[in-house]
Amino acid sequence: MASEPLFARRTLVIWTAAAVVAFGISLFFLGRPDAIDPAGHTVESRSALGYAGIADILGQFGAPVIASHSRSRDRLGDGGVLVLAEPRLGPQTFDRARKLLGADAVLLILPKWDGVPSTSHPGWIQEADITNPYVPEFVLSLAASDATVVRGPPATSWDRNTVGISPEISAPMQFIRSDKIKPLVASGDHILVGEVERRGRRIVVVADPDLLANAGLAKPVNAAFALALIGRLRTGSGPVVFDEALAANGGSGPNILKYLFRFPLLAALVPGLVALVLLLWSAIPRFGAAEPQPPALESGKRGLIRNVGSLMIFAGNRALIVRRLVDATVHDVATRLHAPSQLKDRDLAAWLGRVGAARGVGVDFADIALRAEASGADRAALVVLALDINRWKQEMIDGPR
Repeated sequence: MASEPLFARRTLVIWTAAAVVAFGISLFFLGRPDAIDPAGHTVESRSALGYAGIADILGQFGAPVIASHSRSRDRLGDGGVLVLAEPRLGPQTFDRARKLLGADAVLLILPKWDGVPSTSHPGWIQEADITNPYVPEFVLSLAASDATVVRGPPATSWDRNTVGISPEISAPMQFIRSDKIKPLVASGDHILVGEVERRGRRIVVVADPDLLANAGLAKPVNAAFALALIGRLRTGSGPVVFDEALAANGGSGPNILKYLFRFPLLAALVPGLVALVLLLWSAIPRFGAAEPQPPALESGKRGLIRNVGSLMIFAGNRALIVRRLVDATVHDVATRLHAPSQLKDRDLAAWLGRVGAARGVGVDFADIALRAEASGADRAALVVLALDINRWKQEMIDGPR
C-alpha cells in the first residue's frame, strides 16, 4: 500500500507560490535604489528643505520634471536641465557627481541646512541647523576648485543681476567667492548665482538653496526668480531632471545586489548559484514521502502464477515441464469425466478421443499427445502446445464454444 504524501498537492502549490512571491519582493527591495528621506533635500520632499514646490510650479508652466535615481544624463532629452540639489558627497560619490556635470546644462545647488525629521508629522522637519561651511565648499569644488563659501547678512542690492528679478533671502545668506565663476547675480565679490562654462557646457551654481527650496518659495518673488533661472538653462523641450541618487540625507545603505555582480563577490556568486541549482535539481524528485518499494514477490493468484512461471524459466528444461502439464491435464479431465479407473495410457487416450469426438471438441487430443512426446527446446512450439492442451481441457469439460 502506497504511503500518504507529506503535503497535499494544494498546500504544496500555495506554499511554493508564496515562497516565490516573497523571494521576488526581497530581491526588489534589495535591488532598488537607495531609499530617500521624505523630509530631505529632494524633489519628492514637501518639507521646508525639499524641492516639491518648484517641481509643481514647473509642471504648471509645461516643463516636465523627472525624479531620477539612475542614468540621469540619459533622461535629459532635447535641451533639458540636470539639477543637483544640495548633494551630500563622499569619496565614493564624488566621481559620479563629476561625471554628471558633463551634461549640457546643469543647475548645482549648494547645501546649507541640516534638518531633523519630525516625529509627529511625517515628511516634515522638526528643526534645521546650518551646516558646516566645509560641506558646501566640497560640493562647490566640482565646479571650481579654488572657490570658497561665505555667509553673512542679506545683500541690500545687486551689482549684477542677469536674471532680472531680485530675490529675498533671510539671514544668514550664503555666497560664493571665486575668480573663475562668472557672476550672474552678485553683490560685489559675493556671488549668489554664478556660471561656469566648460567646452560649451553650462554649469550654473546657486550658492543659497533658499532661492529654490520649499521654504523660500513662500515668497512669490523667489518662485518667479527660480522659474526664470531654470528657464535660462532649459533651451529645448527636454525635462528638468532632479538627480535623487546624490540627494542629501540619502540612502541608509548601499545597494546590495549591485555589489554581488562585481569582483570579488562575483567569483563566489557564480559557483554558489550553480551549487544551488544542483541542490534543487537533486532534491525536487525526493520531495515528500519516499515512494514505496515494490514487493519481492507479488501476492494473489496472478502473482503466484507469475512467480511460478519465473521460477520455471529460471530452472530451465521447459519441455519436461510442458509434458508434465499435459499429463496432469489428462488426469484432471479423466477424473472430472469419470473415466473407467482400469484404463491406462493408450486405452485412456482412446477413450478420451471418443468422448471428445462425441462432444464435438475441435482440438485433436491424439495430435497433442504426439507433440508432447516429441517436444523439444523450441519455446514457441511449447507455448502453442500449452495453449492447445488448455483449450482441449475447457472444451472437454464445458463443451466447444
